[in-house]
Amino acid sequence: MKKDKIIVSNRKALEVKYGAKLPSILQDLEDLKAADKARGLDSEIIFLDDAKAMKGHKITAVKNAEDARQNKRAIDGLYKLFQPDYILIAGAQDVIPFQPLKNLIHSTDDEDAIVPSDLPYACDKAWSEDPGKFVSPTRVVGRLPDLPGGKDPKYFRSLVRDAIASKPGNQKDYLNYLSISVYDWRLSTEESCKNIFGNTKNLHLSPTKGPRWTPTQLKAKTHFINCHGALEDGNYYGQKGSSYPIAHTSGWLEKKLAKGTIVAAECCYGAQLYDPAITASGYPSLASQYLLQHAVAVAGSTTIAYGPAEGQGLADLITQFFLINVLRGASIGRAFLEARQRFLDEMGPTLDPYEIKTLSQFYLLGDPSLVPVNVPAKAREARENRREGLQAKGLMLGQFLAVPKPVPAATEPANIKAFFKAHKFLGKVTKKVFVTEGGAAPLARGIQAKALAAPVKFHVYSTSKFHGKFKETNVLVVKERAGQILGERTYVRR
Repeated sequence: MKKDKIIVSNRKALEVKYGAKLPSILQDLEDLKAADKARGLDSEIIFLDDAKAMKGHKITAVKNAEDARQNKRAIDGLYKLFQPDYILIAGAQDVIPFQPLKNLIHSTDDEDAIVPSDLPYACDKAWSEDPGKFVSPTRVVGRLPDLPGGKDPKYFRSLVRDAIASKPGNQKDYLNYLSISVYDWRLSTEESCKNIFGNTKNLHLSPTKGPRWTPTQLKAKTHFINCHGALEDGNYYGQKGSSYPIAHTSGWLEKKLAKGTIVAAECCYGAQLYDPAITASGYPSLASQYLLQHAVAVAGSTTIAYGPAEGQGLADLITQFFLINVLRGASIGRAFLEARQRFLDEMGPTLDPYEIKTLSQFYLLGDPSLVPVNVPAKAREARENRREGLQAKGLMLGQFLAVPKPVPAATEPANIKAFFKAHKFLGKVTKKVFVTEGGAAPLARGIQAKALAAPVKFHVYSTSKFHGKFKETNVLVVKERAGQILGERTYVRR
């Protein structure tokens, strides 16, 4: 029973939120389905808690909207039945919950015990809280959120109307960009901008730029942001030393964006969703505000994110891969799936725990079937052929990659003090050790094969200090196999 797209939600959860206004939301979903049909997509709306409909599909209905396991099982069943090219999750996390994945690096330096994630919905693996189970993404998934705790359906209606009105635009318009970066990470962001846009002419550093960006700057149709974010906070922040000025703020976006804007944010909590009523300002998160102001896609993180101050890694990569794919004419959903797969391919075959967290926390807000950038028809493959290739690649990655597991403290590298000195690690250091498991058997033979078969050990060191309310965290990851140091990586808290 093939469908091009399934739109999944929870009717009871929507009714609890909107009460007598529920028909407005239901009509929005029907209008989206009708618009899909006009675009040549055969879509199906399914409420995961609809016992009668789910029974007809021979799938167990969701009885408790907050139960992540039930939601994962239901969406897996629907994917198997309909084999959709796109999965659209309609609603915020109080309608369809994020999947809770354990944070392997949870400590006093990283407060996230759990990473709320949409990654498991993109993987053909059974429910688990182990993030290492979900390194084989094969499905195109996006979330069109309402406001958590919201009571007014106008927010969701605005997003649906933007999705219905969306049409592919000129690539030249999307190559006009706004990039905002922490001053201290300018070298990393310069490299990202060159990779995405081929230049750094529209990169701005905080301090001293922002947060009152001009209408011309905000009308750029691609926004790439590498700043600090904070929990339940409508701002992104810059940094120079111990100074953390506001670089970008939710309230300043009102009526200033171009329709069809796409956004990628490396920031901690860059795509968080929260009830704006809990904040002093009353403004929604920047991700929610971007969507309300007619952006059609936001890629970002639910929790504390990381990347290097210089060079490329983690949040730098998954966000820039997404934008590169969109600029080449991919739907936003395919662009994000391909970004996940490329991230895994380039980071593999052994993943460190920060790479696992990055994969888990970054997700897509927006209707995954939308194509923002028009490319010549000759450059397009048949969608069915693309999906078959992505399915095969995702499954291959699951066999190829070795994932980290925490182990008791192990013997430290002999020259670890030299590493600390080189990277200016001062004060109290948190230590963790991980050993990889799984992954494909090496192709080499004899002594070389035996050496390559030995598990990789990651020695992880982190240290933090506060600048007022802002927490600066530095990380050193030393990679070892069979007593030999294979390399080192340094990350900072975004």
